[in-house]
Amino acid sequence: MGRDVEEAVRIADLAERLRAYRTALAYSYCFIIWASVMVGLPLACTAIMFSPLFTAIGPYYLGVFLSTVGMSIAISMGLMFYLMARLGALNASGYKKAPLAWSLAFSVPFALAYGILSALEAWSFMPVAWVPAGGVAFLTIGLTVENALVKEKLLHTRPFLLTGLLALAASVPVLYLASRPEACEYLVASKTAWTWMAGPLSAMLLASASYLIISFVVALYTFLTAERAVLRP
Repeated sequence: MGRDVEEAVRIADLAERLRAYRTALAYSYCFIIWASVMVGLPLACTAIMFSPLFTAIGPYYLGVFLSTVGMSIAISMGLMFYLMARLGALNASGYKKAPLAWSLAFSVPFALAYGILSALEAWSFMPVAWVPAGGVAFLTIGLTVENALVKEKLLHTRPFLLTGLLALAASVPVLYLASRPEACEYLVASKTAWTWMAGPLSAMLLASASYLIISFVVALYTFLTAERAVLRP
């Protein structure tokens, strides 16, 4: 009987370790999805600005870009929730306020950022306001949902907290560039295709590059440390 009890305890402990391992894998993949889709598609759409085709779609470009951003959000969120559900990480924590924390974290900071900028008519910061807003969102998740996961030993790293801190750090040079007022124009066949400010344009590209690098680093770090869930004492 004693041996059977020990075997049952060992199997239960292994099941918990594997559950934690799957949770860590799910979150590491989420950052890859976020970088690939949420950042990649709008960045690809931005490349159209430098294409000769821009002269043909120029009047509709803003609509195309906003549609791409909306589609990117829908695809990335759908893929992340699907992946987390498949790996059993969507409701891994017993934190009852997790759905509320997720919804508020990824709505309130963005609404406040763009609402304040609109009220101040600070249009040059609009293309990059998502960088500090995203940093606050990730920090909020890191201090709520992620904190519960760590306490329950379902995560042995702090990927959301790390992403939030790195995003806020990246916001400093990004916002500085966005404040630069120098004008620029893009010529195609010696004709002006569009005019804009060099600061917000370079800030937008830097913001995208920063998020791609941050997401890669955090995803790799979370993936490589996922084995702690299985090999912990």
